[in-house]
Amino acid sequence: MLNQAYATPEAARRDYGPVHAPLTKADLGAQLARRADEWIRHAGPAELLSVILSGGLNPVIVEEDGHVRTGIELGEEPGLLSKLGIIWSDLPPAETLPIVALVWEATPPPADSRLWEAWLALDGHAREGARRFLHDEVDQSIPLFEACAEAWLREK
Repeated sequence: MLNQAYATPEAARRDYGPVHAPLTKADLGAQLARRADEWIRHAGPAELLSVILSGGLNPVIVEEDGHVRTGIELGEEPGLLSKLGIIWSDLPPAETLPIVALVWEATPPPADSRLWEAWLALDGHAREGARRFLHDEVDQSIPLFEACAEAWLREK
């Protein structure tokens, strides 16, 4: 299952119609960063594990009926955000996870990688540590979100 976070369409209609303001890369970048935070809050153990081990987040910007919606998806296409969230990509996961488990005050992960998802699901410290790590990654990567927005605005 692909985990997604999208902004709800905000059709603030008044008698005189919706207010349209020109979109800037900063506005869209901030929206994408908020969607990434939402994605992280709602991601299950499999999605969290996938992102911290191999990345894969993708921005989604869609214009429908004059409304721009932003979102984050977990996918396989390489892009500006696809490497975001990978813990120590220069080390193999079997070495990385025990180190971060110590930092997160979690139990050590099992040696068998097939059990890592269950470990993350059962250990609240590991799960919350992964979420905190990814939130910090988002906060430190605002220029990447703005670059995604800028690319979309150029194409538009």
